Amino acid sequence: MKGNATKIAVLMAVKNGLAYLPLQIDSILNQKQCQVSLLISDDFSTDGSTELLQRYSERESRITLLPRIFAYGSAAKNFYRLITEADTDGFDYIAFADQDDIWFPDKLIRHIQLAKEHSADGVSSNVIAFWPDGREKLLDKAQPQRELDFLFESAGPGCTFLMTPWLINKLREQLLDENSPAKDAALHDWLTYAVCRAYGHKWIIDSVPSAKYRQHQTNVVGANVGITAKWARLKKLRQHWYRDEVIKIAKACYKISPSSDMGTLVKLLENKSLLSQPKLLAYIAKSRRKALDRFLLACAILTGLF
Repeated sequence: MKGNATKIAVLMAVKNGLAYLPLQIDSILNQKQCQVSLLISDDFSTDGSTELLQRYSERESRITLLPRIFAYGSAAKNFYRLITEADTDGFDYIAFADQDDIWFPDKLIRHIQLAKEHSADGVSSNVIAFWPDGREKLLDKAQPQRELDFLFESAGPGCTFLMTPWLINKLREQLLDENSPAKDAALHDWLTYAVCRAYGHKWIIDSVPSAKYRQHQTNVVGANVGITAKWARLKKLRQHWYRDEVIKIAKACYKISPSSDMGTLVKLLENKSLLSQPKLLAYIAKSRRKALDRFLLACAILTGLF
């Protein structure tokens, strides 16, 4: 590896990933044309993951295992710990990694090139979802971005995210700000995308898949494929989980960019009255990237599911 190779800090949150970690770690360390350091936070695994990671870190200088101090209880909070505490000084870019995926060998270098070409502070991509029975499916997240899509969805799976130090520093500021609702957001990837866009900075969503996205019962979100997955999301919608998350993201973004349009949206979202629901329809065209998702969101608003 040449001394002037691009330096990437990969932040990985781990919780009971013993069955998947060796393949994922190998796919990260074998990235082409860049210099990778893997920084790992283990959330008190009980399946032998901790011991495996300790062995890896002892024999591989590119792996750093952060000390276990608190139980974080969720992938997002574990990632927030990495963002606020991991030493990322001196790196050219920072990436997120889940414990159970498999990265394609050119994932990072392709995203580095896209970030440089477009002067972007964030890059994400499509992925290939795969199941234990051998099924695979392209998850297409690369539709054209909308004016306010970042308030309603992420830029794809967080395991594909590549970010500049500027963005990570801005994200860290939000997470350490006691007056910001950012730290309460349930999805670290959605929050990261939203912070970037709220500052008016560019984010690229690549149509070329960069990883195999493993699907199993313990996925926090996973691919929205099949009856079981769609039912689980409908249940969350009925419990107003999605609207509550949109409110957190919108309030965090309003703190960054206090526009009158954003302020009006936050008020409408927090109101939850019958009078506010029709007014939310004015934001549909600016919301999610897929036309079908915009239609479904409109239906959810009209039926009171959102």
